Amino acid sequence: MKQQQPSIELDSTFKNRIKKHKKLLWSLTIALVLILTVVFFISYKVVDILLHHPRDTDVSYELNMDKTPYEVVEFKSLKSDNTIRGTFFPANISSGKASNKTLIVVHGYTSNRLVKGRTPKLAEHFIPKGYNILAFDLSAQGKSDGEMITLGLREKYDLLAAVDYLKSRGQAGEHIGVIGFSMGAATSLLATSESDDIEAVVADSPFRNAGLFLREGLPVFSGLPAFPFGYTSTWMANWAFDIDLDSVSPMDAVKKMQNKPVMLIHGTGDQQISYTNSEKIFENLKDNPNAEVWYPANTEHIDAINHYPTEYFARVDRFMDKYVGK
Repeated sequence: MKQQQPSIELDSTFKNRIKKHKKLLWSLTIALVLILTVVFFISYKVVDILLHHPRDTDVSYELNMDKTPYEVVEFKSLKSDNTIRGTFFPANISSGKASNKTLIVVHGYTSNRLVKGRTPKLAEHFIPKGYNILAFDLSAQGKSDGEMITLGLREKYDLLAAVDYLKSRGQAGEHIGVIGFSMGAATSLLATSESDDIEAVVADSPFRNAGLFLREGLPVFSGLPAFPFGYTSTWMANWAFDIDLDSVSPMDAVKKMQNKPVMLIHGTGDQQISYTNSEKIFENLKDNPNAEVWYPANTEHIDAINHYPTEYFARVDRFMDKYVGK
C-alpha cells in the first residue's frame, strides 16, 4: 500500500496542472475574443463613418463672368433609384449656336459639384472656349439622393448616367470629356473604361485602388495603425456594407483603355493620396500612345489648379482640344 502513494500524489499533481492549463487557455481565449471584438467594433465604426460622411450641400455659385447662365438639372443614376442633381453651364459661342462639346466635372470625397471652388474656375475658363460644363453631386453627397459613399464602386454609375443624360440632350452629348478630382478622378477612370462615349479623361490625384488607399491612409486619417485595422476595416466594409473596396481599382481599369486619351495629374506634395498612386496607374498605360502624366512639384492634394494655374489650364486645354470633338 505504501508503494502506491507516490502514484496517487503524482496523479493529483498532473490533474492540478491540467486544471491550471485549462484555466489559462480559457482566460487567453476570453482575452482574444475581447480583443477581436474591440478590433472589429472599431473597424466597423471607421467604415461606418467613412461611408456615411456628412454632406456639404452648399452648391451656390459665385462666377466672375458677366451674365453666366446655368441650368439646374437632374437625372437618375444607373443601377439605383438615386436622383442625381447638378448644374449645366452652356458654352458661350459668339455665333449663338449651341456647342456639341461638354466637359463633365466629377468631385471627390466629402465635396460636391463645386469641387471646393474648382468648378467655377473651370467654368470661367472653358465656357468662353466653347465647352459646355456639367457638374453634378455624386450619390450621398451634395444634394443628390443616396445614403452611402462607396469610393467609386457605385459612383461610376452616377457618371455613366451623366453621360447618358448629355446624350439625351442631343447636341450637348456629341463630344464628351471628363475631368475628375481625387475620388472623382478614380471614379472617372472606372467609368471611362466602360464608356465609348467619353472621348478623353483627366484624372487629378486619383488613388490606384480603394482597398489599398484605406489600408495605407488609415494611420493618416484616423491615427490607427494600418495593421490590423486597415485589413479588418476593408473586410468589414465588404461584410457589413457589401462594399468590396479592393474591387475599386483604377489601376486595373486603365488596362482596358490602351487607346483612350488619359491625362494624370498628381502633385508630389500630396499627403492625402501619394503621387505614387498615379505612377502605378501610369505603369498600366505604358502602351497607350494617348496617355500622359504630369507631377507638379511640391503641390498638395488636387491643388495644381491653384498652385500652377497657367500651366494647369495650358495642359488641360491642349489635351481636351486635341481629343474632344476631333
